Amino acid sequence: ACTMSGEEELAATEEVEGGEEGEEGADGEEDPELLAMQKELEKAERQKAELDKLNKMQGGGAGGKDAGAAAAESAERDAKSIFIGNVDFAASVEEVQEIFADCGEINAITIPVDKFTGQAKGFAYLEFADKSSVLAALEKNNVLLRDRPIKVINKRTNVPAWQLHPSRGRGRG
Repeated sequence: ACTMSGEEELAATEEVEGGEEGEEGADGEEDPELLAMQKELEKAERQKAELDKLNKMQGGGAGGKDAGAAAAESAERDAKSIFIGNVDFAASVEEVQEIFADCGEINAITIPVDKFTGQAKGFAYLEFADKSSVLAALEKNNVLLRDRPIKVINKRTNVPAWQLHPSRGRGRG
């Protein structure tokens, strides 16, 4: 089985037909058009080789080594984080920080807001520098923040549903 690209077939056809004007003369010079086509073919082959090399470096798509490393890093961050529920809509990051300051070093506090109204969604996430701070923070459950008892629990690691249940293949549910 012969595997030639369109450009290779065209070059091979021109060589076989022979005898046309401007191909190879008596002095042994090659056709400039043929040389240009060969250079283009070599350039295309180099580009293809570079793309193949890049694809191999990226792990060949989903489920590569980088995806596993990112998932492990995410799980590590989640182990050092807590979810704070029933947060007053007017509560600030500083107020949340005040409550949890004695638990340990805080890396980040996030209070998600509605993207259209800008109003807080009523919960927050807090990331500590180390895992031991999480245990101290869990003891702050039911502490009052703006006269509302907050709910403090471990932050769960979000695992997309497609990763929980492997596909049965070919669209058969």
